[in-house]
Amino acid sequence: MRVGLVGFAGSGKSTLFELLTGTASDPGKVHSGQLGVAVLADPRLDFLASLHAPKKVTPATVEFLDTPGLIPGTHGDNPQRLAVIREGDALLIVLNGFTAGDPAAELASFREEMLFADLGAVTNRVERLEASVKKRRPDWELQEKELAIVKRVQATLEDGKFVATLGLSADEKKPLRSFGLLTDKPQVVVLNAAQGEEIPAPLRELAADALTIDAKLELDLAQLDLEERAAFMTELGVTELGRDRIIRVAYDAVGIITFFTAGEPEVRGWNLERNATAVEAAGKIHTDLAKGFIRAEVTAYDDLHAAGTLKEAKAKHLQRLEGKEYVVKDGDIIYFRSAV
Repeated sequence: MRVGLVGFAGSGKSTLFELLTGTASDPGKVHSGQLGVAVLADPRLDFLASLHAPKKVTPATVEFLDTPGLIPGTHGDNPQRLAVIREGDALLIVLNGFTAGDPAAELASFREEMLFADLGAVTNRVERLEASVKKRRPDWELQEKELAIVKRVQATLEDGKFVATLGLSADEKKPLRSFGLLTDKPQVVVLNAAQGEEIPAPLRELAADALTIDAKLELDLAQLDLEERAAFMTELGVTELGRDRIIRVAYDAVGIITFFTAGEPEVRGWNLERNATAVEAAGKIHTDLAKGFIRAEVTAYDDLHAAGTLKEAKAKHLQRLEGKEYVVKDGDIIYFRSAV
């Protein structure tokens, strides 16, 4: 699962990419996109490590793709840049709050670029399908069903609405997967602005959950040792850093949760698609665990934390046995029993 860092050129998204992933921007990948991995800070992992004193602690991570910045005011080579953006499962839209520009207008313009790109791709598909259906080839009935869905999407885009507003089912989305529709992806909006600056009201109207961060300031602070960082934060009046908050919001936008495995060898956080089952979680660790799945011993993190120890949690019957179809919850600590 991947989060695409997107925006117009000069928005500061590459600085934010370095802050989130610790990977410096590579000028050689400005047109192809650059991948980096961000560690998800999670105090639950620290608590589990305090109980087990493991040899290794492995946090969950989220992958970020720094995409080519679009060129404002012209379509230019934006189609090629948008093709890279389509690779993201969710989009983190970075806006420039350091110039005299209007962030709300910038967001509206960027969303128009996405809508225009999707409409072009879908219109081409409609034309091809219409021509093919007329020829009554062996699969024409399947193509006719696809055409009906794609035409609905086309009409929505022509009305200036995002595909996400259609609420398509998983089956209806199947013929659309190859498009990587930008307007059907979850979005997070981040205003890259001076520390302490508030979200302007016009921008808040377009993106009620927009976040702010001073990416350059936080990147500079991240390169200091803890004592120096604390001193500078006090001097600058910075009480909270935005990096971890943005990673968490992006992580949630992709639609994944964290479950844990814990023992003396390793305490580890695992990514799992929301609403996935216990047997699917087992498969994340090893395919053999899923093949030989017998049961899952599950303890909710909040229950374990309240009990204080695993022994006390078991004594209070807070650990339970679950089967293959159990839907894993965020924070579950799971021990898998397997015949393989």
